[in-house]
Amino acid sequence: MIRSFTAFILSISFCPIFADITQNCDKKNICSFIETENEETSVYLQAKNLIPGTHITVYTSIEGSNIETEPQSPISFVLNDSEKKKVLTFKKKENMEAPTSIAVLAVAYYGDLSAKHDETYVYTLPYEGKSWISVGYNSGEEHKGGGAYSLDFVLPEGTPLLAARDGIVVETEDKFTEGRRDPKLIDKANRIVIEHSDGTVAIYGHLKSKGVFVKPGEKVIAGQKIGLSGDTGFSTGPHLHFEVYKPEENRKKKSFATLFKTESEEKEYLSEENAYWTPDGKAPPGFPITNLEEFCISHSIPDPDKVASCPGKLQTKKKFYLSIPIYKSGPYTFKAEFISLKTKKASFTFQEKIPGGINFEAWEIQPVLSAGMYKIKFYIEEKEIGERSLQILP
Repeated sequence: MIRSFTAFILSISFCPIFADITQNCDKKNICSFIETENEETSVYLQAKNLIPGTHITVYTSIEGSNIETEPQSPISFVLNDSEKKKVLTFKKKENMEAPTSIAVLAVAYYGDLSAKHDETYVYTLPYEGKSWISVGYNSGEEHKGGGAYSLDFVLPEGTPLLAARDGIVVETEDKFTEGRRDPKLIDKANRIVIEHSDGTVAIYGHLKSKGVFVKPGEKVIAGQKIGLSGDTGFSTGPHLHFEVYKPEENRKKKSFATLFKTESEEKEYLSEENAYWTPDGKAPPGFPITNLEEFCISHSIPDPDKVASCPGKLQTKKKFYLSIPIYKSGPYTFKAEFISLKTKKASFTFQEKIPGGINFEAWEIQPVLSAGMYKIKFYIEEKEIGERSLQILP
């Protein structure tokens, strides 16, 4: 989990309403000013170190009794350069006593309030290799409301992360080392924040310590290696939180569903409990539901997190295990037909239902085969996906 709407409070300042100049800046040098000239008191905003080509949206609220503002606050403003910008004025209400002080609250968010997401853009998968989506759109604790279109990719710690789209890095964080399901760690995840050409912003969250390879102001291109996946912040395990959003009024945000080019060579929206990987031109037997080349038949109890030893030879009168990876969520009907090369007939047929929501399945099979050579034909949904040789030793 990560607070993906990156924000920082600029100032909460109390001052006399007719002060000459009051200035408050945050650690990123985004400042608010209150200035009085010719009996008009105004609020100015300035992003002194704004990276060229990027935007900061600043939610501004003026609080105090007996005053009115023009335009009416609260209201958000977009800063797209480093110049000081007059955003509103305020004055005492007619026939009211002059206030003794006012408060200015300014909260800044990366991205452009008026951004229009390019719905036709096809994103690059933000990692090397293959990954399952553990939490998809409109799911989990955090993928609701403004963050509804977030994706959590399950990735071993240290997996190379890639820029999903061209952009400019606007923020990085790489000082955190802890990760667990603890509310105290919600704002303590290492991250990379990148603004795109349409004013939207992508966040890559939960990176490992020392796992950030880019710096603010750097231009990146889709597919460029930008960091390493990790497990920092409020997290239930190693994964990448990915989200594209834009700021909205009233300190809110809007996230966007994003198209990706996947192993299917098509552009598609990604969904929970499915695996996706970069197109590599390969279509192994069982593609894309599974990969026959990764099926394992062994006497050892299978462990999905370890490389199994699959000798292709078994002992008679000993139970064995058949295990397979599942890349696209089911349910599916799976069948394995064991055909004796001696009799040319099926000696044993195994059929089971693969439930939805899993990425690995294994079955324990009792010793029903006699010694000899066998050909195993495999089927998914009654479609043959390939075969494998097996020898049962005396």
